[in-house]
Amino acid sequence: MKSKAGINIFLVLFLITLGNINLYAQSQLVQKGERYFNNKEFAHAINYFEKYLENNNDIDIQRKLSKCYVQTQKDTEALYIMEKLVNDPRAKSEDFLNYAHLLKSMRNYNEAKVWFEKYAKIKPGDQDIQNLILSCNLINELEDKQQFIAKAVSINSPQSDFASALYKDGLVFVSGRHNKTSKQIDGRTGEHYLDLYYTERVGDRFVEAIPFSEIFNSKYHEGPACFTPNERFVFFTRNKGNLNLEGKSELNIYTSRFNGKSWDKPELFLFSGRAYSIGHPSISPDGRSLYFISNMKGGYGGTDIYVCRKLGFSWSKPINLGPTVNTSGNEMFPFIGNDNYLYFASDGHIGFGGLDIFKTTFEQNHWTFPINLGPPFNSEKDDFGLIFKNSKAEGYFSSNRRGNDDIFSFAQNPDKLKSLHGRMVDMYSKKSIPDVDIVLMDNLSKEKSAKSSDKGMFKLDIFEGGNYSLIVSKPGYKTKRILYFDQEGSAPKQLNISMETTPWVKFKGIVVDQYSGRALEQATIEIINRSYKTNRFCETDDYGEFVQDIDPSKSYDIIIRQGGYFTKVIQNYRYQNEQFEQIELQKFNKNENMQLFGVEYEKSSAELEKNTITELDNLANLLLVNPNIAIQIIGFTNFDNGKKENKILSLERASQAAEYVISKGITSNRVEYKPGGYDPGKPALTVKLLEAF
Repeated sequence: MKSKAGINIFLVLFLITLGNINLYAQSQLVQKGERYFNNKEFAHAINYFEKYLENNNDIDIQRKLSKCYVQTQKDTEALYIMEKLVNDPRAKSEDFLNYAHLLKSMRNYNEAKVWFEKYAKIKPGDQDIQNLILSCNLINELEDKQQFIAKAVSINSPQSDFASALYKDGLVFVSGRHNKTSKQIDGRTGEHYLDLYYTERVGDRFVEAIPFSEIFNSKYHEGPACFTPNERFVFFTRNKGNLNLEGKSELNIYTSRFNGKSWDKPELFLFSGRAYSIGHPSISPDGRSLYFISNMKGGYGGTDIYVCRKLGFSWSKPINLGPTVNTSGNEMFPFIGNDNYLYFASDGHIGFGGLDIFKTTFEQNHWTFPINLGPPFNSEKDDFGLIFKNSKAEGYFSSNRRGNDDIFSFAQNPDKLKSLHGRMVDMYSKKSIPDVDIVLMDNLSKEKSAKSSDKGMFKLDIFEGGNYSLIVSKPGYKTKRILYFDQEGSAPKQLNISMETTPWVKFKGIVVDQYSGRALEQATIEIINRSYKTNRFCETDDYGEFVQDIDPSKSYDIIIRQGGYFTKVIQNYRYQNEQFEQIELQKFNKNENMQLFGVEYEKSSAELEKNTITELDNLANLLLVNPNIAIQIIGFTNFDNGKKENKILSLERASQAAEYVISKGITSNRVEYKPGGYDPGKPALTVKLLEAF
């Protein structure tokens, strides 16, 4: 009996020990998985989480595993586990949201909308959710009209490849393929660290890709890159190689000069090396504006798009493009085309799912509302990195619609192109009208422009079945808009447009310095027709005078610009008789102080009074029409309550004033503030000009 009892005790102890060993093993699986997960090495984390969940029903690990699947493009696996999650009584609102995003990325828009709405009922305060619901409704309107043909290029590898920049006679791109410089595997992707490659295009094919430069490629991630118009300077992104306090890897922009034989050793770009990421550079065709992304403090979401302007041999402070372009999501991969449009990828604007490619332009002193390019550029997956050389008739973009990131070429579909011929004639005499300005609009964006010939003829290339509007204008005639809906399969025909005569007048004026009265030569006057959003330009002569023909029956917005002066905007201008306008511009100097004499505060109060709000509204309007300046608001108090109290009160006045100005649509990194303390000789608020370019 004793022997049998001893055996039983041994078995119990053995089972307990075995159970402890199993628990320990399970614990080790979770710990290793979470270590990789927190380091964003999702490919490695999957194995440990999967093994752990074979014997456990841990909902937190299920959530993490589903994220790993999404991050590694394993959508089928992610869908299976998320279906279990959202039907679990322990499910959270975030599970509904993530499931809806996944459904949308798999083009199941109707089901995605159901789960977005379920999330909205739990989180009615989420400001982005209504846009997501709206995107499910509108997505079918962005149908593929087959105007462009997209196809994967031959240089794609089984690893990630995405386009970066056109260079010489080929393409510089980014790839995670096997390489000599980064022998380590990136646990987040399961691929080698990204490097820059170059391939030359010969005819319709690319030759074998080679590393772009051994000087640039390191053991960390490199890319994307961009080149100045003369291709003598390059800007490229590099992973910092270390993690910040949040465990995230940060990015820097580096720059290098081609010395005629080779590239110089890369150096950090001016605003790199800080406690934030900065990357994805793109330089404008004139080489004077550098666009990039950053998660620096004061943005609108994950990563925002910023711009620096060239100032001699240096660069201006980064300026956020503002809430029209940037969202609470991520804006990435900016590119400035020769058509003056900014192309970028975003998951915050209404799209198909993941990153979509959008376009906007800085027109009439503001960024226009971004337009989704639609198929074939955009899909339910991530689409980004659109680039082209001179004409957007052909170029490249990147997408993970086939799994890993791949590079796609695009070109206009010749079978969908046709010519629209037209003739401009006088409504009454039926005579041809030469030199008529014709602007072709498609989807609220300017596509092409032309002028009628001596015989009144014009020709514009359009896509078959496209919906267009043409805005035609010429002094002495009424400006008009014509809607043109092309019929698929119809033969090209001539569009005869008649124009009605109307007397135009001379809009005359002079531009002078506000304080000295000195005439300002070569100031630019932009005159915008408010009805049709068309614009005309003229410049002041040596005497500061200008003249421009306008239709007196229309109202206009007038923008006056001159280097070294604040831009001035006259809104809703209407011509009255033969009035000679005198326009005064205010000169600015960096670090110059502007005192707001109209501000009023109660003693020991920072509450904004009516007169103070009026002054701050004027300041906000000044910043809105001058997106190239940054300021600092300094608060003061006229009552001495001791050094400490003076600082607290003056800081509160400055901070509340800054918050009010920012609330008017000014990006926060353009408005700094600080306390000025006690100073009876100054108004309660003073504005210092920090940057102007």
